[in-house]
Amino acid sequence: MNNLLRKSFILTMVFAMVLTMFAAFHITEDASASSGELVVTGYTVTAANGAAVSRITKGTTVNITMHLKHTNRLASDIGGDLNNLQISRKVDSFSGGSAPVASNISTGLLEFDVTVTGIVYKGTGKSLSLMIGYNGMAGEQDSIEIPVTECKEYEEPAYEPVEPPQPDPIPAPKAIISRNELASSIKPDEEITVTVYVKNIGSTTMQSPVIQFTPSDSLMLPGSSSMVQLNSIAPGKTESVEIKVRAMGTISGANQYIDASLSFDYHNRVSLTSGTAEGKIIIPAKVKKTEEPDANTVDSPVPNIIITRFDYGGASVAAGSGFNLSFKFKNTNSKIKVENLVTTVEGGEGLTLNGSANTFYFEKVGAGSEKTVSVPMKVARTVTGSTAPVSVSFKYEYVDNGKRTPVTSEQKITVPVYQPDRFEISKPTLPVMVYAGEETSLSLNYVNKSKSDISNVEAEITGNIESVTPFQNIGNLEPGKSGTIVFAVTALEPGEAEFTIKVTYEDGNGDTKTREFPVVLSVEAMDYSDPGMDEPMPEPEEESGINWPLVIGIIIAIAAVAFIVIKKKKKAAAARKEAEMWDKWDDDMNDSGEAPATGEEKR
Repeated sequence: MNNLLRKSFILTMVFAMVLTMFAAFHITEDASASSGELVVTGYTVTAANGAAVSRITKGTTVNITMHLKHTNRLASDIGGDLNNLQISRKVDSFSGGSAPVASNISTGLLEFDVTVTGIVYKGTGKSLSLMIGYNGMAGEQDSIEIPVTECKEYEEPAYEPVEPPQPDPIPAPKAIISRNELASSIKPDEEITVTVYVKNIGSTTMQSPVIQFTPSDSLMLPGSSSMVQLNSIAPGKTESVEIKVRAMGTISGANQYIDASLSFDYHNRVSLTSGTAEGKIIIPAKVKKTEEPDANTVDSPVPNIIITRFDYGGASVAAGSGFNLSFKFKNTNSKIKVENLVTTVEGGEGLTLNGSANTFYFEKVGAGSEKTVSVPMKVARTVTGSTAPVSVSFKYEYVDNGKRTPVTSEQKITVPVYQPDRFEISKPTLPVMVYAGEETSLSLNYVNKSKSDISNVEAEITGNIESVTPFQNIGNLEPGKSGTIVFAVTALEPGEAEFTIKVTYEDGNGDTKTREFPVVLSVEAMDYSDPGMDEPMPEPEEESGINWPLVIGIIIAIAAVAFIVIKKKKKAAAARKEAEMWDKWDDDMNDSGEAPATGEEKR
């Protein structure tokens, strides 16, 4: 019976599989019979006026008509009615435009035209996409993408940044330097006030102009500085300054003059730069007639003015500091006095006047007499030479045999200057603990706070110490440079190790300087003991001869036997107690006269 059932089940399963394969074959055959696709057999591109278009660029508006054909669907499938076509646009390379319109449907295979008008090319991609559905054919639709080869994709123009051209610089502005009208020619020993005008005839402003005056031999500028600061002068504007002019007792010619030198800054449309202008101010003078000297008259020696002593406040002057330069000058002639003496002090490179005029006037200096001049000055911070020159000029007159003669002379003095030594080296940084034979390090920090370079810096360690680098060449240090000198040292013996670190260098004046740092290190002996060796090692415990796994196994076996015995005893006691209860019940029943129950009834 079982075999029959088994064979029936197998035949049923085989029959079901055959039906399934036949159904799949039938479905596949039906699907292949309805296969086909919608294809584009041609298209035209025209402009709004109907003209053919061969190139479509970004932003171009065109009309596109496509001829579509379905390879396996008949026009009768949709009743030959274009209204049964559902045509819509998909996202593609065009934007805008009207809804697609179908036309010219065929009578055999399904063929028709679709026209889209007023579409604008986006500049990317080359396709027009449509979605076509069919009324009466639920769920059936075709998606088609039409390549439009006339499209020219937009390419972003390559942009290379171009620096704006620099404007052409404009020339320095020119100046016209003139004076006011004078009432008359200047007379010997006369002092007048002259107004000097400076006019900017350029196309840009003269910024921070400074004008300097230099008079001719028969003129001088008493009681005022030969240099004057003016206000900035805009194009076409004029600034003025008044100066006092004094004529010597003897005027050498009728046409005297004052040279004017103008310096200023200006913006030339590119940057701020410097400019200069020159001018000559004519001062007409009245020349005093003198009698011809007697041919037999012998002129006296020319009185000379010499500097006999000068002082600048010390042995030398530090860069960046101020000092008073005082000097004495003497009339070397013992018989003839000098008159109208003007002395001018000019500092050389690195020296400037510190808030004082540079011109001093003396009405007369007697024969053999001396005068003193004191001028506050200042040394530039960046001065590098060992001396700074000072030029002192003298302009004066003397009268000999009734004839007045002008004299000029110039002398130079020098002021020793130096750069302060501001090369700072800290004391050596020492280790907390030093052991004999163990290498350790010492360090010195340094910084150059001077305004000039520190050259040829060297460091050396000498004494009762060993070092792998006892001599180090640090080199040149520019202003503001800092760093650290490190020595790796080893003390060989315990106790005190005495040695010296010596740093040698050349300061901004070129002088060799040496700094020495004595060092004393306390050296401890090296401790080679191991602190763990002082404790006694625990003695290993003697191994017991008991076989513990065997003992444990025996204990477990005994426990199991005891458990079984106890359980059996408990069961026997319970049975015995139950039998006693039944026996007692029988006795009670016999005592009451009732027949005893059978064994089955008991149970």
